[in-house]
Amino acid sequence: MSDGGHRSTLRIALLVYLPMLASGLWLRAPGTLRIAEPVALAWGLLAAAAIGAAVVAGSRRIARRTGWGRRLHAEFHAILGGLESRQILLLSLLSGFGEEVLFRGVLQPRLGLWPASLLFAALHFPARRALLPWTAFALGIGLVLGLLTEWAGSLWPAIVLHFLINYFNLHDLAEPPSAPERPGPQAG
Repeated sequence: MSDGGHRSTLRIALLVYLPMLASGLWLRAPGTLRIAEPVALAWGLLAAAAIGAAVVAGSRRIARRTGWGRRLHAEFHAILGGLESRQILLLSLLSGFGEEVLFRGVLQPRLGLWPASLLFAALHFPARRALLPWTAFALGIGLVLGLLTEWAGSLWPAIVLHFLINYFNLHDLAEPPSAPERPGPQAG
């Protein structure tokens, strides 16, 4: 994608995520951005880092070992390939804060875990069939983000987890798809 195309992508992201963040901050449930009890927050952040590492590793494995994963990676690379690190940082911060404040901070306390996660997945509904696995992933990770928020008693671990997944996966998507990996020898 050209640099002009990346600027358009960033403008669209700003037009989507900044109002999402602003409305989420205005409507959020009281206390959702508070710093939880330090021990609970520390455990939540540790869990976010561990889950983030597992999700990113799993995403990369799927992208290299499955046909649908390679197609998904190629589709996203066509849209997002060539983003610079600072652009990836901005997109990851905006989406992590904007989406979590709205979906976990506003909608989940009002609607519940499942409805908020279903709406989160609907936001990630693609225009192309090849991107449908992304919607299923968004539903699953939306549930994880919601549960993490409830468990930690704070939005911060979910914001950090969302940021980590987007930051590292966008860096991976910026690179061209690699050749398929062959599965290792089967244990027998």
